[in-house]
Amino acid sequence: MGSTIVRALDGVDLTIKQGEFVSITGQSGSGKSTMMHLLGCLDRPSAGQYILDGQVVSSMLDSQLAAVRNQKIGFVFQTFNLIQRTPAIDNVSVPLFYGRRGNTRERAMRALERVSLDKRATHKPSELSGGERQRVAIARAIVNEPKIILADEPTGNLDTRTGTQIMKIFHELNDSGVTVILVTHEMDVAVQAERVIRMRDGKIVEDKQVDADVRKELLGAYGHVALTDEAVKETNAAATTAKSDKPLPPIARPVEA
Repeated sequence: MGSTIVRALDGVDLTIKQGEFVSITGQSGSGKSTMMHLLGCLDRPSAGQYILDGQVVSSMLDSQLAAVRNQKIGFVFQTFNLIQRTPAIDNVSVPLFYGRRGNTRERAMRALERVSLDKRATHKPSELSGGERQRVAIARAIVNEPKIILADEPTGNLDTRTGTQIMKIFHELNDSGVTVILVTHEMDVAVQAERVIRMRDGKIVEDKQVDADVRKELLGAYGHVALTDEAVKETNAAATTAKSDKPLPPIARPVEA
């Protein structure tokens, strides 16, 4: 207000490599939503650069950004953002229409099969459970085979058991080579990634690779109830999946907004 300058992101320098599973966490007002908007090419930084898959997207026109979003980024939202009167298969097909792709129903059905929801393809969102609706949203996000999945509080409206199932899908997508970036304020969800970035006042205050010991430390430090023994075992196994030692090119590098 007035002459006061508010920096939603302040001097952020971040590299996310292709194939990583990263969570970005922080309290309300920490800057994580702004970070998500920049990473998703929904906003442009007011200063600095954002390089995505070798392209400087921070200076692109709106039409160019729209094409990048459609071709390279899949979005998953807390509130699902499905068209209520439209069957699951048609909801999944929406990005294909915008991208002017052919064989839309066949591609959409394959995406639904990947999230084990092909048998519910003709059901409308009102006929699906919360977990099923989120799986439809994930199928929509992956139907164009993007390089990045950007998930904003994807388990926020789900019970613990269903949330665990959704996280398992993200791990499977990551194991197939998709970069997964998860934005959440819940530390017990954040630590299921292989790298946790914590934000405060527009700055990155912590950036940790996560193993079993770090996961336990973070859960304890922020006062969250530990995961069940079974969930811990599954999460540790997924987070420590062998990755290639060969360096991968940066896929996202926002600097400042």
